[in-house]
Amino acid sequence: MIQGKIIKFYRELQGLRQADLGNQICSSTHVSKIERGITEVSEETIELLAKRLQIDMQDEIDAYLSLDSLLNEWHDSIILKLNSKANSIKTKLERINLLKIPDFYQAYTLILTRYYLLIGESKIAKSLIEEMDCWRELSLYDQNMRNHIKGKFYLDYQGEYNQAISYLKKINLTYYNNPEYYYDLAVAYMCMNSRILAYHYANKALQFFTSANSFNRVLETEMLMLIQVEQEEIFDTKESGYPRLIEMADNLGLIDQKAKLLHNYAYQLFRNGYYEKAFENYSQSLMLRDPSHPHYLVTLEGYLNTATKLGLQSETELLKVAHEGLSLAKKLNDTMYLHYFQLHVFKIQNLKDEYYDYLESAAYPFFKNKGYGLAEETYEIKLFDYYFKKGDVERANQFTQSIVNRFRKNNELV
Repeated sequence: MIQGKIIKFYRELQGLRQADLGNQICSSTHVSKIERGITEVSEETIELLAKRLQIDMQDEIDAYLSLDSLLNEWHDSIILKLNSKANSIKTKLERINLLKIPDFYQAYTLILTRYYLLIGESKIAKSLIEEMDCWRELSLYDQNMRNHIKGKFYLDYQGEYNQAISYLKKINLTYYNNPEYYYDLAVAYMCMNSRILAYHYANKALQFFTSANSFNRVLETEMLMLIQVEQEEIFDTKESGYPRLIEMADNLGLIDQKAKLLHNYAYQLFRNGYYEKAFENYSQSLMLRDPSHPHYLVTLEGYLNTATKLGLQSETELLKVAHEGLSLAKKLNDTMYLHYFQLHVFKIQNLKDEYYDYLESAAYPFFKNKGYGLAEETYEIKLFDYYFKKGDVERANQFTQSIVNRFRKNNELV
């Protein structure tokens, strides 16, 4: 009985005993049975109890019945990254006291965690994840949603791509009808340098976002697929799909998506030697980023890398940017970018031995341990070249084994 749940909630909220609430209305035993929904009760008794609790019972019932659909609408707005709508629904939900009732608490906490991951509040999200790890009883839907949340947390804020994939692969759409998670799997595989799997899961996500008419998520997913294609093929700035997607994002007023597209276009331009155009796109992306968000850190590193390559700024100016990145990486507890920016500091100051000592002892082992495929390969080659040029062939060869293993064929000649 809904009335009984509502009465119990407000009685406990106000610190009343059952005897206090029932005084001169009904016995404490009767109040207990009402709260548990195991007895018939007159409307008059309900109204008297509601009056003592200073609540309008019909309003509370209406609020209770609206919560499921409101929570679902909130979750959908987060999935589709409709931030303004998500903020508005959150404010509306916070005005409903019954949100704290056990019937809704777990669902609310799960979606609230998704919300904090969306807006970049990783510390709050982490504390909520730690709380939900202590939950003993979860529905199959909630179990799958928790796996999705933990996968996103490890992917977006910890850089733990193997861990992220392990949680995301546990998701069963039979119980958790949210194919959005394919996008997160695609990103994780892209970060592991597994382009075929990244494209495969991005294509699955694209079908979902297209059916949902979510233009911003469609743009994000098309960008992800474009990255895989343009990394595999010969890159031609005239044929690139990025300018079209950037224009679409601009026309639709999708600032965050435009910033991501500019960043990724800049990355492709840089890796193909178009440094001036890369610098221009990184600069535009930085202007659209929130300086406190992890995405700003990523773009700042690309900007610094390009500026250093072009020699556009003095050593003092470049060091200032590098130290800004170090400071933000420490604040965000982002070990990967802390290593990147520390390497930049050594490189800008032309401290070659310090650069390679740090790379070998700290940065490279971190990238290898975390399974950051592209970074691992890049720095293995750097270390090999460094020691080979110094004439230390034995030490150089230490960095060839994993490269050889990746290209080793199963068949052998006899």
